[in-house]
Amino acid sequence: MKATHLSRTLGTSLAVLTVSLFSSARAGDWPTYLRDNARLGATEETIQTPLTPSWTLSPPELPEKAWPGPEDRVIEGKDIRDRNTFDDAFHVAVVDGKLYFGSSVDHQVRCVDLKTGRAIWTFFTEGPVRLAPTIHEGKLYIGSDDGNAYCLNAADGTLVWKIHPGPKDERILGRQQLVSRWPVRTGISIQPDKEHGAVAYFGAGIFPHENIFLLAVRASDGQPIWKLDNLSQDSAARNDLSPQGYLLTNDDVLVVPSGRSLPAVFDRKTGEFLHKDKHAWRSTAGGVVGGTQALLSDGQIYSWGAHHILAMDQKSGDVGYGWFAGHQLAIGGDAAYASNGTEITKLDRQVYAENSRVRHQLDLDLAALNTKVRSLKEPELSKMRAEIKEKQAKLKSIADVGIVWRTPSPHESQLIVAGDRLIVGGIDEVAILDTATGNEVWKAAVDGEARGLAVADGQLIVSTTKGDIICFQPGDAKTTPSLTDAPTKENPFPQDELTQKYADAAQAILDTTGITRGFCLVLGNEDGRLAWELSQRSDLEIFAAESDAAKVATARQRLSAAGLYGNRIAIHEGDLNALPYPNYVANLIVSDTLIRTGKLPDGLIAKTIARLVKPVGGLVCLGPDKTFSTDGQAWLAGTGLDAEGATISQQGDFALLKRATLPGAGSWSHQYGEAGNTAASSDYRLKGNLGVLWYGDPGEGKMVNRHDGAVGPLAINGRLFAQGEDRIMAYDAYNGMFLWERENPES
Repeated sequence: MKATHLSRTLGTSLAVLTVSLFSSARAGDWPTYLRDNARLGATEETIQTPLTPSWTLSPPELPEKAWPGPEDRVIEGKDIRDRNTFDDAFHVAVVDGKLYFGSSVDHQVRCVDLKTGRAIWTFFTEGPVRLAPTIHEGKLYIGSDDGNAYCLNAADGTLVWKIHPGPKDERILGRQQLVSRWPVRTGISIQPDKEHGAVAYFGAGIFPHENIFLLAVRASDGQPIWKLDNLSQDSAARNDLSPQGYLLTNDDVLVVPSGRSLPAVFDRKTGEFLHKDKHAWRSTAGGVVGGTQALLSDGQIYSWGAHHILAMDQKSGDVGYGWFAGHQLAIGGDAAYASNGTEITKLDRQVYAENSRVRHQLDLDLAALNTKVRSLKEPELSKMRAEIKEKQAKLKSIADVGIVWRTPSPHESQLIVAGDRLIVGGIDEVAILDTATGNEVWKAAVDGEARGLAVADGQLIVSTTKGDIICFQPGDAKTTPSLTDAPTKENPFPQDELTQKYADAAQAILDTTGITRGFCLVLGNEDGRLAWELSQRSDLEIFAAESDAAKVATARQRLSAAGLYGNRIAIHEGDLNALPYPNYVANLIVSDTLIRTGKLPDGLIAKTIARLVKPVGGLVCLGPDKTFSTDGQAWLAGTGLDAEGATISQQGDFALLKRATLPGAGSWSHQYGEAGNTAASSDYRLKGNLGVLWYGDPGEGKMVNRHDGAVGPLAINGRLFAQGEDRIMAYDAYNGMFLWERENPES
């Protein structure tokens, strides 16, 4: 597959020597995830112990991953581990004494002072920011679930360029957040390049059947170099590439993690597809492999699996270099360090890899012999058993070849190397070991699983699954770490003549509609007062749309200071008649502008919001305003939904529209359609050209193992009913909102 070359560099290219990954970075910096584009997790900088926590940043809410995980289930005797781990903590980049990170909670990119944790600047995107930024030559590069790749000035957070790889701005609901149909979930990798100075690589999209994209652009100005936009059409639309996780690059290749499958590999300079292999887990792979973690070393791609790490040739994808036991791996010099949840080992990487080939072949031989022995009789049976025993003895005798030392440890969350120290992340703890001996030299408690580690300017930065970022500095002072720039949780608006007006309006809306859960859309957000008041009186998830950029900026700042921006209230700037939201998104639609001015936002057309109202009970509530309520009913009639059975009425000072069932919508009330088991539906509304409307929970953690006879969901009256391992769950069929569940622990 060939990439489309959109343009060549303009003017004279800078003659930049293409050196190894970020080798020109200042020794004390950590400019990208795991420090370099190979994701080795190693720095020559040393760190002094003991360490003392100097500051902590905590989010207003716990972060939620893009995909629900298996929740450490054991199925068929196997520990099912999560292999989509790219966004389980706020990973950081550190350059020139400044620390940078993005947040999936409040949709912002932040720069803070490394020594104090105090904010220097913030930048709002329009969706969760799930991966760490990359810092290169004074610029910050980062992707967002809003579908954009951003380049910012690292000094002040001002925008340099923004690229939207998808064909248009189109949002869907993903785990109850509005995200792009083509989110940028690869981070942005910056690779030095002779022709272009430096090239930025990133991907967009998650559903192969809805198109995914890979791009290479000039890092300085975003000028396109090549773009792959036809990968999803490969092999009759059966290409399963879903670019998610940190990209890996070197002079030759671009490696793209792909969810829970093995990564895809492309020629870095041309975008030509090289390989995406599917090695058999029972043989060549040595077990289940594939996931979002990988690293580049020795001409190999080390790809994480459920219980081991598989090395594949970076150019061909062939296996044979080595099979590395463990759940985490870091490489420093000639050594590798691995953890498996019971111990940490230091490996002579080359010797261990060579020995792993022998062990792997013995494992395959034993598996074949143990299968064959079941059908044998004497004397062949005795001969076969003797052969099995001989191979088992051989396997045992070489088990420790290539292992320099091993030390007991439950920690398996993350590993990095800093000079002569190995830093280990675990559950509620981080520790430092001497790389020469494996002896522990320091440890500290943290809140959550320490999944992110970085060392910069002699300081250790730990990111946990609770969303905390903790900075440890050398010293043994018994001080309590400060909670830096914590949200106030207080009303961010002035107490003035509007305060009571908005409080009364919000309460009246909730009392009149009876809707206190679900998704609320505020049309004409103004400065965000209505969204704030509704959030204080309900469990609504609120999306607000506003055409005035200045009002959007003000509202975001205020709601962020109160700890509500992002997961609870998200504000989007744009034309209210052309919102990129999905159909049926809103349980409730209201207007702040109407409360503030007595009129709906200028030019708002009723017909354009009709598709946003959720069927089977979704409400548009306009008011409270006695003088507007009659005109409001006439305006609501302009939606055309009354022709589909919607009711339009006046209740007190409100004009209300309540949407009915979709015309032609059927149901699926039994496993095979209906009581007659005809496997047929009465639905005649569904047509071709379908696309994803929403996705999310419950995920693999609660669902029945496919080998145990899982059944599909049932759908009736706008609700989906899903059978889990030990529960029944109900979701809104139109927007995926969780409704209820009933557990049965004995099932």
